Amino acid sequence: MNPVQKLLDLSELSEVLGRSPETLKKDLRRNPDAVPPRLQLPGTRLLRWRASDVDAWLAAHVQGRRETNHE
Repeated sequence: MNPVQKLLDLSELSEVLGRSPETLKKDLRRNPDAVPPRLQLPGTRLLRWRASDVDAWLAAHVQGRRETNHE
């Protein structure tokens, strides 16, 4: 059985990424690849992210930059 994962709200994601909640909302509409994949909770319009998804997105983003810089 998997343990329950921490869900981040928009303000918590904003703190992690160092970007304003307003900018993140704009990115969700205009450029969804600029933010980690979000969770869609059935029957709600809440914006939530799993902490593990945010960690994986950040790790992939950093790794991609390293490879680009060394080419």
